[in-house]
Amino acid sequence: MKQLSENIKSILAIIIVIFSFGYYYLVAFYGVGNDQITIAIVGILGVVGGYYFGSSQGSAKKQDTIDAMQNQTLGIGGSNTPPDKDEK
Repeated sequence: MKQLSENIKSILAIIIVIFSFGYYYLVAFYGVGNDQITIAIVGILGVVGGYYFGSSQGSAKKQDTIDAMQNQTLGIGGSNTPPDKDEK
């Protein structure tokens, strides 16, 4: 059950994509469909794709920023101590 709760977003995205392609198949080969539903499905697919591809890039960039800030704070990438007031 824990594995399901960890992967529920991915599972739902796969289900949405499969049903969307199934609907496109019905529209293309059988002429069944409604223009409004087609537009809604295109929008949903855009949201699903944008979430997965956009969040991956944004998350990676955020993690790089956090790592750089930690390295700077820990003194790994440069000096962490401010200069003395007497030194000029």
